Amino acid sequence: MRKLTDKLIILLLCCILNGASDAASVAAFLTTLCSAAVLQYRESQRLSGIIGVLSLFLSLLIPEFLFFLPALLYDFTARRLWWICAAAGGCFVYHAADMDMRRISALLLTALLAVLLQRRTTALLAVEKKYIQTRDSSAEITMLLTEKNRHLHENQDNEIRLATLRERNRIAREIHDNVGHLLSRSILQTGALCAMNRDETMQEALSALNDTLSSAMTTIRKSVHDLHDESVDLKQSVEEAVRPLSENGLRVRLEFDCTADPPNKIKFCLISIVKEGTSNILRHSSADSVSVILREHPAFYQLMIEDNGICEAVNSTDGIGLSNMRERVESLGGILQISADKTGFRIFISLKKETNRK
Repeated sequence: MRKLTDKLIILLLCCILNGASDAASVAAFLTTLCSAAVLQYRESQRLSGIIGVLSLFLSLLIPEFLFFLPALLYDFTARRLWWICAAAGGCFVYHAADMDMRRISALLLTALLAVLLQRRTTALLAVEKKYIQTRDSSAEITMLLTEKNRHLHENQDNEIRLATLRERNRIAREIHDNVGHLLSRSILQTGALCAMNRDETMQEALSALNDTLSSAMTTIRKSVHDLHDESVDLKQSVEEAVRPLSENGLRVRLEFDCTADPPNKIKFCLISIVKEGTSNILRHSSADSVSVILREHPAFYQLMIEDNGICEAVNSTDGIGLSNMRERVESLGGILQISADKTGFRIFISLKKETNRK
């Protein structure tokens, strides 16, 4: 837009400088206008040279064309066609004897203004381009930093969650190993006292104590199991389940996309199926590449295990492992699909969220 404005200014000055309204002046104006429009939208050096030669030729033959040359010098200078600019100076010298000093000065000033406007506009466009590049680079860096910051927060949250799970596991182990053993000893000792006691007045108290200790043992056992179940990390368990594949030389592609910890029933179902699937691949498949994909969707969890081993079609009722998979999935209201052909073996599982709770 700046270039177009500059050219209109120069063309207007050329019209004022020419001053005449005869047919030659109108032809020179229209020719220059068309040439400037072509140079504005076509940046071909060859085309610019052709237009420059024709303009110089017309300027030599018809003096009125000379007064419109500054409008074209704008584009010739931008394209560094200095030989045309030099030839235009020769045309000016050729017609200088037939012009008065005022028109000569005005023509020279107009040509100089065209060159200065071109240089100024080129510099402004270069600065604007650099500014846009800097702004885009800054925006890109900001996006990258934001993404890295998000990943750092996610990793930090994941580390905190893993630390919490490890602490739960440690507490469950401590309760099981220490408090659980002490209560077991107390129950055995109380049972022994009840068996040896002959005092009927003490028998009731000992029985009540034994019942209390047994109830405490049941409560602690339940708490330990709950803590242990909560301390199981789904991602870590899946990674451990597929690790034997890579250890045996298979290429493994694992995609895990679960943001929340699923209910225990779903979690242990998915872990057991991954373990069973990887075990079957190691024992029965000739595959060298395995893909395990676990994704969380708004309404369901999705698991797919696929290898590239050559095998025949199978039925999900064949084998205890596949039957156990189907029973586990159906007990949670999910869908299990198993397919096998010459391209590989696939297990697809979908478990709904809303119908499964802890």
